[in-house]
Amino acid sequence: MKQSYYYHIIFWLLAFVLCAFLLKYDNNWTEALLLASIYLPITIASAYLISNYLIPKFLLKGKRRKFILYVIYLIIAAVYVSILINTVVLIMIADYQFELMPPGSRDIAILNTVLFLIIFLFVAITSIEKWRATENEKNEAIKNMAEAELRFLKSQLNPHFLFNTMNNLYALSLKKSDKAPELILRLSALLEYILENSKKELIKLSDEISTLEDYIYVESFRFGDRLDIEKDIQVQNDELIKIPPLILITLMENCFKHAGKNNTEKLSIIYSLHETDDKLKISFSNNFRESKHNPKAIGLKNIESQLSYIYKDNYQLIKTVENGTFKIEIIIPVA
Repeated sequence: MKQSYYYHIIFWLLAFVLCAFLLKYDNNWTEALLLASIYLPITIASAYLISNYLIPKFLLKGKRRKFILYVIYLIIAAVYVSILINTVVLIMIADYQFELMPPGSRDIAILNTVLFLIIFLFVAITSIEKWRATENEKNEAIKNMAEAELRFLKSQLNPHFLFNTMNNLYALSLKKSDKAPELILRLSALLEYILENSKKELIKLSDEISTLEDYIYVESFRFGDRLDIEKDIQVQNDELIKIPPLILITLMENCFKHAGKNNTEKLSIIYSLHETDDKLKISFSNNFRESKHNPKAIGLKNIESQLSYIYKDNYQLIKTVENGTFKIEIIIPVA
């Protein structure tokens, strides 16, 4: 950040020297520096207005016509101000005598051309720099996201999960239980969903909910009667809402791992999905016994990486631990 400030300072110092050189007459540097100090603020204000406001506000959002229109307005305003300054120079310095004006300020067209060349040079340089920074952030985010997905798959498809499921499946098959085919079907659907959708940026909420039910069903055989899950889903149309894939499963997995260390106590999990004011609030909570050896919130860092990559700063993630209950809330825009 500091390096960027230095570049800006150096650029405008060079621009100031250039303006002073063009306005210099009879080696009168005092007058030239004074005029440069008057003209340059127009250039600086116009450059930063285009670079920091008009481009991100309109051009980058596809509003090209508005962007061009406002740039034209800006050019007209800047030319008008420079004409006013020239009028002041004509009156105050040249005493109403055109030939006494500094040569650089006599030709208003050339003067404004130079000023706007400086503006567009600055805009071009800063735009390229911002693009490079954005590309670097994007590549870093993609790399982190890929690593997060790999860590998720490793944790989700770990040997313990498959081992427990296969044991349950074997026990059901020995009993010739009618639940065995259903367990196989749910497990197959779960694995297929994870492998096919983990790399997508967004997925339909309805698919996520359906897969979450499959995951809960498979894990329920491990916990049996100890498992108590409550859900509260209040969304208008889960087919239209899209969220990052695997988030619900990761949150539920975290609940199971948080409370799964104790094999005797009841595991209580409450999750809810509420749509309000163009926002989707996702909430998961579970009971657990606090100790020095509580497992870490596995997968939550992966979720934060996903949310940061997709929504930038337009999301909230809140974690609380109180009275033996771990709770996480995520608020994201409805996509």
